[in-house]
Amino acid sequence: MADETTPLAAGNSGYVLLPPYQGPGPDYVFPGGVSPRSRRSKIKQLQCCMGITIVVIVIAALCLALAFSNSLGNANEDGSPSFFFVTTNETLEPTPKKPLPDEPEAEWALKSRSETLSRQEGAQAVSAGIKALGDREIFEEGLRPSAVNTPAFRHYRSLSTNPEARKLARRGYVENHATFDIAKRFNYTKNPGRDNIGWGPRIVLPDPTVLRLDCDFNSRYRRPTGVCNNREHPRTYGASMVPYRRMVSPDYEDGIASPRASHYGRLPSARQVSLNIHRSSYETDSNFTVMLAVFGQFMDHDITATSLTTSQEGESIDCCVESTREQHPECFAVEILPDDPYYKQYNLSCMNFVRSAPAPTGRFGPRMQLNQATAFLDGSVVYGNLEQRQSQLRSYANGTLRMYLTDDGRELLPISSNPDDGCNRVQMTRQGKYCFESGDDRANENLLLTSMHLLWARHHNYLARGLQKTNPEWDDERLFQEARKILGAQMAHITYNEFLPVLLGRNLSETKGLLPSSHNLDEPDTYDPEVNPTIANCFASAAFRFAHTLLPGLFNVSRDNSTPEAMELHKMLFNPFSLWKEHGIDHALLSAANTPVMQVDRFFSLEVTQKLFQGTAEDKVPVCGLDLVSLNIQRGRDHGIPSYPVFRHHCRLPPVDTWEQMAQAVDNYTLDSIKQIYTSPQDVDVYTGALSEPPMEGAIFGPLLSCMVSDQFLRIKLGDSHWYERKIGPQRFTKGQLAEIYKTSLAAIICRNSDGITRIREHVMERHRMNGNRYVNCHDLPGYDFDFAPWADAKQYPKLHKAGFSRSMTLVRVMGVENRSLDNGNVTISN
Repeated sequence: MADETTPLAAGNSGYVLLPPYQGPGPDYVFPGGVSPRSRRSKIKQLQCCMGITIVVIVIAALCLALAFSNSLGNANEDGSPSFFFVTTNETLEPTPKKPLPDEPEAEWALKSRSETLSRQEGAQAVSAGIKALGDREIFEEGLRPSAVNTPAFRHYRSLSTNPEARKLARRGYVENHATFDIAKRFNYTKNPGRDNIGWGPRIVLPDPTVLRLDCDFNSRYRRPTGVCNNREHPRTYGASMVPYRRMVSPDYEDGIASPRASHYGRLPSARQVSLNIHRSSYETDSNFTVMLAVFGQFMDHDITATSLTTSQEGESIDCCVESTREQHPECFAVEILPDDPYYKQYNLSCMNFVRSAPAPTGRFGPRMQLNQATAFLDGSVVYGNLEQRQSQLRSYANGTLRMYLTDDGRELLPISSNPDDGCNRVQMTRQGKYCFESGDDRANENLLLTSMHLLWARHHNYLARGLQKTNPEWDDERLFQEARKILGAQMAHITYNEFLPVLLGRNLSETKGLLPSSHNLDEPDTYDPEVNPTIANCFASAAFRFAHTLLPGLFNVSRDNSTPEAMELHKMLFNPFSLWKEHGIDHALLSAANTPVMQVDRFFSLEVTQKLFQGTAEDKVPVCGLDLVSLNIQRGRDHGIPSYPVFRHHCRLPPVDTWEQMAQAVDNYTLDSIKQIYTSPQDVDVYTGALSEPPMEGAIFGPLLSCMVSDQFLRIKLGDSHWYERKIGPQRFTKGQLAEIYKTSLAAIICRNSDGITRIREHVMERHRMNGNRYVNCHDLPGYDFDFAPWADAKQYPKLHKAGFSRSMTLVRVMGVENRSLDNGNVTISN
């Protein structure tokens, strides 16, 4: 094509025609008055300059790309792309749908002596540990627990520890102090930076309890405790009562058990961090509702339950009592400065905090913490994660759970008549209104959480009754187990289909393999026996506590949504009594569905940072509450959770080892607040750093939380041999059954099991969607009328033994012991 810049003629027009160009293309013409040789020379010079320029640009680009990739750590150790490239869509290939490998366990720092560690030396160490436990128990005999209904007591009740966990904690305490004794005698000193004593020889304490597991790996149903899920690790992978998994090695001040401290000076008080960085804000995120936080807490309680240190009889420990007596060795109170703007009016210098219970590991090594819950999304929050608790909750009639039937015919949870449970109040019990029992001791912590417990308990009975009508020949055991299996699958489906896409964004959820396979029932089997689904310590004590920033100060409790009516958050804590009223559950659930959440950022409501578990005039205790943010930060330090930069490195994100690098991860205003109280980036708590990151596109939080959360939920999916989408094995659902479960939504569960909700948003965790989120009649929701027909063929289910388990025998050593077993006996040490 010709245009005005293309010369078309020669000759008299002042152009000189060059000899014909031999080859394809037109003859080249040049303006007249310049010799061809001079012109060719200048052209060559121009071409040379242009070539050199292009080469320089290419080399510079390659250097920048190399430097950028190095700074990002764009590949994992196995060569797979980094998490960062996935989340920003800068990778040329999809990330393998595999979890990040955990940091390798540190080698025993006393390795040179471990091979020669004599039987006598090991016995001496264990004896020192037993003596430390005995001294502690003598000390506890004179202690007074926190007064009932005080904020400290309610906090203790919200972290309830069961008797089995208390036994294991005593064993963990002995192991920790045995490690202290070995380290002292061998002159172990922690090296600068993040370093710990590592894992040493095994400790076999006297008379360990041996539990015989009837592991039938072809069983259709789960064990309540989560055991027998993995053939190679039947007692540990995902089971309850095991230590949390470490994504990265711990960072204890002494390398063994003392809470994390600064490597460069002194860590600021957790309360100071809360005041300076996590102060109050009132910016809501109108796209999402409080139901997101409510379901998130309910689901979190299904997979995490950190065991708290208690006295020998399970009573609370008061670390802030005014006394000249020595403090309890497990106290780690939060320091409150004299100029604290809130607590100074109450003349308080201490916020009660008791360390999490140490978990037994059977080895010399650093302190671990105990998870009382199973790691699987199995509905154990409804049924309990111990066989005894599950048995107590069952009615043993037609597969149903026990319920309390009100005079007007409504089903409520079984009542708790314990006056010292931190929830029941004399004024309410006189009216015949009590708190409740459920599969999890934390069910009464707040009204909305209790409502969620009631909702799912009712749903179990709905499923059991539907199965009975479809299969009248089924006995109670089969009805219960099948209803439990369906409920767990529906909880998992809501988590991966509705909850995680909001947290992570649908694109990242799909890339990481976290979305259900409802569009393709023929996808490969999900299970990978090499994946350890056990909950990570950093997930339970830091990352998944992000939801506390979602909580608003006021909740919309208007009954008809026409006249504004609000309730403060702290008045909903340990206050489930409105559920006794007609439509009480409806009003609670609609309140969660109609109240927008706060933004996920570093700011928190004053209801969370000042009024947690606040007392009332009826309680006759101090009315000031606790600071949840301070408690979260203190818990991370208690667990030896390393600092923010460590986890950025582990997730292959751009480093934040210097203030200049951190400026690329958080905004300047936030960075200034952090620099004011932290001496070094290496001191910044991961909870603070992760919440300070701006959200990624399509997600509600930043890249580090996205990495930590997605990795854990990927492990839960891949490492569960009873995962609801499995394609092979007796645990699987049929295609027809799976298709029915894929219709599940939280909206449908609410509609079906509430007292009288008839209209609801299709997506109750969200307010606004690009493709709409309209109110619909409950009967129009897919899955509202659950189709039991795919479960009608009773021949596919073998006859069950009691609790659905066969008699294939596996011996597993459990580290719980009674008091008398620690008194004396032989001790063996093995490598």
